[in-house]
Amino acid sequence: MLFLKHFKFTALALVLIVVMVIVYTYTSKSQNKYTVNLSSQTVIKQMESLNRIETSQFTIEKVIDVGTSGNKFSQFLIGDRILLIAHGQVIAGFDLSKVKRDNIQVDGSTLRLTLPAPEILVTRLDSEQTRVYDRDQGLLTKGDRDLESEARQEAEAVIKDAACKGGILDEASKNARNQMTTQFKSLGFTTVVIDIPQGSC
Repeated sequence: MLFLKHFKFTALALVLIVVMVIVYTYTSKSQNKYTVNLSSQTVIKQMESLNRIETSQFTIEKVIDVGTSGNKFSQFLIGDRILLIAHGQVIAGFDLSKVKRDNIQVDGSTLRLTLPAPEILVTRLDSEQTRVYDRDQGLLTKGDRDLESEARQEAEAVIKDAACKGGILDEASKNARNQMTTQFKSLGFTTVVIDIPQGSC
């Protein structure tokens, strides 16, 4: 009788151990198992979180010559010219709020994304490094008090034009393609194709 009780206790303990092993194995497998939601909605949320992405920056220095025109005599009497050394930055990138659902195609783990054209997002002068190099005024003039402001406005246009001619939009596209390919592959996509139309300044 004692042997039977001992056998029942041992069998029960063995059953409990087997059940515990099965439960542990199942739960540990469940914890290691995960799924990645590869959907267009996931991509749209990523776009919304970024909103705007700056992918290229040019730093440019230019000498700006602004002022009155005329012959040497008129310049000597009433001329007013300014030489401004302009130092500024031009930043290009993408407005991701323009990305629509139709621009995103998901096929399994393959993503095809069409971005809007790159554009100039920021053009700004560095106020500390932008300075008046020379001011030449005629004998009979007190000078135009707004001339320096006009020179700074012209400087912004000039450095933006220089950045465009230097290929800032092409660089913005190349950098965006590299950055976003890496980002979306980290979400689980194995193939990422990003189409970007040609931008214009």
